[in-house]
Amino acid sequence: MSAALQQAWSQLFWGRPWAFALLPLSAGVGWLALRRVAHAAPADEPLHVHPDLFGLLQAPAPRPRATLHAVLLAAAFVCWVLALAQPELAGGWLPAAPRGRDVVVLLDTTLSMTLDDLRWNGRPAERLAVVKQVFAGFVRGSPGDRFGIIAYGARAATLLPPTFDRRLAVRMLARAHADLLGDGGCLGDAMSLALRQVGERAGDRQGPRGALRPVLVVYSDDGWTRGGQISPAQATALARALGVRVFTVQVGGRPADGRPYEVPAFDAPQPDLRDIARLTGGAYFYAADAGAQQRAVRAIAACAPTLRPPPSRRREHALYAWPLGCGVLLLAAAELASGFARRRGRA
Repeated sequence: MSAALQQAWSQLFWGRPWAFALLPLSAGVGWLALRRVAHAAPADEPLHVHPDLFGLLQAPAPRPRATLHAVLLAAAFVCWVLALAQPELAGGWLPAAPRGRDVVVLLDTTLSMTLDDLRWNGRPAERLAVVKQVFAGFVRGSPGDRFGIIAYGARAATLLPPTFDRRLAVRMLARAHADLLGDGGCLGDAMSLALRQVGERAGDRQGPRGALRPVLVVYSDDGWTRGGQISPAQATALARALGVRVFTVQVGGRPADGRPYEVPAFDAPQPDLRDIARLTGGAYFYAADAGAQQRAVRAIAACAPTLRPPPSRRREHALYAWPLGCGVLLLAAAELASGFARRRGRA
């Protein structure tokens, strides 16, 4: 039992320790209460002037119940001081909030994403529909991460800026559909738009390299660009400069071979999905079915894990109500003792 008490005492701390400076006042409270009761005359007892002035100056001896009244008042004051000091008992450790990263998913919404050459729950399903289902599960299981959604077709647009609201991210992900922004790919514009949104956090160098840095996840069936203002080569170079890794998931077509391709809209050869991932330090996945997409999502989560710091705070159980209640009970007992003494004096 003594060991348990010692452990409980070691976990007890005070929120306002300066309140203990008021404890000496409890003696004054008891002394004042004792003098007040001792010098108080009953209401129905007349006072007589007596020539013995020395006897009048002498305080009468306190009655036992008057002493009890004073002691109870002093004890009540002590209890209230303890309540003011805010006693708290330390409980279990509180898990620290996970420190995640910004994850921006780039959805190819061109017409080729409507092909139903994938299967979901045993039935044929569109490429984009499977992508949304798989990535929604990733969003739900990633607390601490901020998710953003960018769709691109003939142009790029932000469906959702990075946010911690995972429910909103899932709802906005479900609203994306093929031909949302016209046909034709502008992957470079989409990547530059995503990099603009996560640029502030891209320079965060806390923890292991890339652990807290933003990542981009590109979903496309071929990854080839056909126009736009910014080429994939320029966007890839910007991502490398910012230290942002780009993970690419190809959900259909022929697997990318890592060889640059020519596009009339830009002079220089452009990197395909495999080359974009390699140049930015990310990873390329060819996921031609739902199971492969789920494995790709798990691999992305393993490559950019969420940090979970050790707990640094403990639960606090407030105990001020106990001394506060004891003080009220002691005050009530003091009043009962005082009233009983007065009734007995009248009798």
